[in-house]
This record gives sequence, structure tokens and C-alpha cells, in this order.
Amino acid sequence: MPDPTPAKNTLIRALAANGLIQFGRFEQPDGSIWPVSIKLIWLPSYPALLRDVAAALAPLLDGVGADRVLTTGDAIPVGVALSLHSDLPMVYPYGEVRDYTAAFAIEGAYDVGHPTLLLSDVLIDAPQADAITALAQRVGLDVRHVLAVIDLEQGAREALDAAGYGVRCLLTLREMLPVLEADGALSAPMRGVVERWLLGSPATS
Repeated sequence: MPDPTPAKNTLIRALAANGLIQFGRFEQPDGSIWPVSIKLIWLPSYPALLRDVAAALAPLLDGVGADRVLTTGDAIPVGVALSLHSDLPMVYPYGEVRDYTAAFAIEGAYDVGHPTLLLSDVLIDAPQADAITALAQRVGLDVRHVLAVIDLEQGAREALDAAGYGVRCLLTLREMLPVLEADGALSAPMRGVVERWLLGSPATS
């Protein structure tokens, strides 16, 4: 089997070179400061890169036994590309979820009980993990696996594991750091800031 590392490293460099991975000081809605910003929602502006992401994700579908993909809202562009690449049907959230009905919360052709893969662009923390599975549970899709492009390693994967989901991620933030430092896209001091943040320290510089 070919070593996937060179292709993954090329993809990491392309994401950073096109501004989809950025390092600095980024204030979050809750007021916290993160040293990294991921903008995979921009992928449709880079169609060749979007195709490469879908092609890299496709091998991770092996063995999941899903007959369709449900995306989170932010992952719709990646989901469309993956669906075209793999021929797996895609369903996606649209509009507002109402308490009195979930029937129109997801668009697309599906029936209750379909084995479904949930696709997220970026895994973040445990509250996000709860949110990305709640909608699928409400409409009766049988989601057993979660696939993500990037894991920011802030607790989402562990929460999903604990809830019984199989989790597969194409890239993790930690594995991207040495590649981007070697490429000159990330300074050594900034890498240190990110690594301390990954360990739970605030991003203060």
C-alpha cells in the first residue's frame, strides 16, 4: 500500500498557501483567543484543492458501511465534492430546526434507519460533538461514524468516541505543525504557541 504521507503533506501545504489555515490571534464568539483559524468553507473558491480534499477523504470511507453522507452546515461544499467523487448520496441541513418537527431540517432523499456517515469539516470540542450528532438522531438516520477533514484536538473526537461513534479524521492540527514550520509557513515561536494551546494553555502571544 502506498505511503499516504507525501500526499497529505502536499495537501497541508496547499491549505496553508491558500489561506485556509492561518496562524495568529483569533477571537472567538465566547471571547477566548485561538492561535489558529481554519477556513475550509472557502474551498469552493479553490476547485482543484476541493477535489484534492475529496480524493484524500475517499479512502477513509472504506469499511464504514454507510449508504449516504450527512454533512454539517459548514461541510456542505466538501460533502458535495466527496459525493461526486464516491457516488455516495448526500443529505444536508437546511433552514431552521423547529421544535415541533424535524422533517424539513435535512434536505435530500433518505428514509429512517439508513446507515449514514456524518461529515464535518473541522472537529473542535465536546459541545460541537453533541451538536453535530443531535440533528441526525432527531430525524432517525443511523449515524455510526463521523468523518472530518481536520481535528483541532480540543475534545470533540474523545466525546464522539465516548458516545460510541467511530471517528476518522484526515488531518490533525498537531501533525500539520512540523510540515508547515519546515515549509516556512509557520515560525518556531508561533508553533510553540499553538502547541501550548493544544495542551490547554491560553494563546497569549
